[in-house]
Amino acid sequence: MVGRIFGIGHDDQMSSSPVRPPRLTPSDYLGRIDRATEQFADLIAAGDLTAALPTCPGWTFTDLIAHLGEIHQWAAHAIVAGNPDAETIPEPSEPAALVDWYRMAAGVLTDVLRTTDPEAPAWTFGPKPRTASFWFRRQVHETTVHLWDAGRAQNQSRPIDDDVARDGIDEVTGLFFPRQVRLGRIPPLERTLALVADSDRWVLAGDGTDPDPGVEAEATVHGPPEPLLLLLWGRIGLDDPRLQLSGDEAAADAVLRAALVP
Repeated sequence: MVGRIFGIGHDDQMSSSPVRPPRLTPSDYLGRIDRATEQFADLIAAGDLTAALPTCPGWTFTDLIAHLGEIHQWAAHAIVAGNPDAETIPEPSEPAALVDWYRMAAGVLTDVLRTTDPEAPAWTFGPKPRTASFWFRRQVHETTVHLWDAGRAQNQSRPIDDDVARDGIDEVTGLFFPRQVRLGRIPPLERTLALVADSDRWVLAGDGTDPDPGVEAEATVHGPPEPLLLLLWGRIGLDDPRLQLSGDEAAADAVLRAALVP
């Protein structure tokens, strides 16, 4: 069960939310899920399934395929059944069958999203109100980051568009980081870090439950939305040439070394 693999249970639900409102509509999210899952399937069909993932140490591309396909099925179950206890169809042992299995898993998800009112009640590990709209957004970011991972493994570029990247930063700073603290996976941050992309500013501080974007931070990272998102997910470091750091480098390092995401 994916819920058990990732330590998610019935009580793993936030009671209130500092999460910024979604930047995209459910229709926008669905269109991006369609494109991202199709691109991921194309990489499976033409790629080296044994390739190591530099961004996921110890994993091969096959491991990533299995992970993402299970997550798609799990999210669909959470919407339809209203609980996280999905019994997913496991990936096949034959490499040649992986692309069809992944397309099946992605199809299960997109079929549910197409036929579900985004405002319908659903089990989520997000804040109230707990509706299917959570999964429209969450599955865009799950698939987008892993598509980027897969592209790296296959020496292909899979850029993340600015709207999705900004929304993904909102999700990390407003949902995942405070959740990591709430679940006792990390202590509240003792240092502060701001991220700036044009007119957008995010601050990582304390337990993340009261993120004031105007608060002064010890360090600030400026850059385009995509590398800022990848920085938060641990896919790149501060040495990426697209990023510029000002302020206390030790503070930035301390924040980024914390497990801000699961």
